Amino acid sequence: MRRDTRTDDASQGISAMVLFIAIILMSSVIAGVVIGFGEKIFSETKNDAQENVPSVKGIVNLVVLEIFTLGANDEIHIVFELPYIEHSVGDDAVSWVIMCHPTGTNNMRFDEGDFTLATDLDGDGLTALPLVEFEPAVTYRMIMQLNDCDLDDVDSASLVLVVDKGRTQEWQMNIGTAPYQGQDLN
Repeated sequence: MRRDTRTDDASQGISAMVLFIAIILMSSVIAGVVIGFGEKIFSETKNDAQENVPSVKGIVNLVVLEIFTLGANDEIHIVFELPYIEHSVGDDAVSWVIMCHPTGTNNMRFDEGDFTLATDLDGDGLTALPLVEFEPAVTYRMIMQLNDCDLDDVDSASLVLVVDKGRTQEWQMNIGTAPYQGQDLN
């Protein structure tokens, strides 16, 4: 008699091996897709970061903010520095706006300008000297001349500084009810 030695063990082994190879191939394809997707995301993030790095990484440090003169045209004395910048900033790249809310009205008044009249501490703060750039960690001064805001007749006022077309800071000025020459507004 003949004995039948055929079994399904070999076909099951081959099927398991084919299935194992298919799983390995699929997982390698999926891993390649995930790695490619991650690489694309990080390379786009790197490009965005290179394009959007601001040139000024710091803020304006106000040393003095005070009333210089009161009268027909009020003036504010400001002493400031740009301590945390990588390179010089042009005097016309820094600008200011004073927003004031006159007593008894629902309107806002604005005075604005740039820092082209700024001088170093030895200057008067009103003369356009050969100063054309602000250096890091150097202190400067300027007299801001107000035409529309009357400090004797305001409920509230704030100073907004804009550096290099984007960095913006706002300070509330503590004027009070009876402003006087030399009053600290910080």
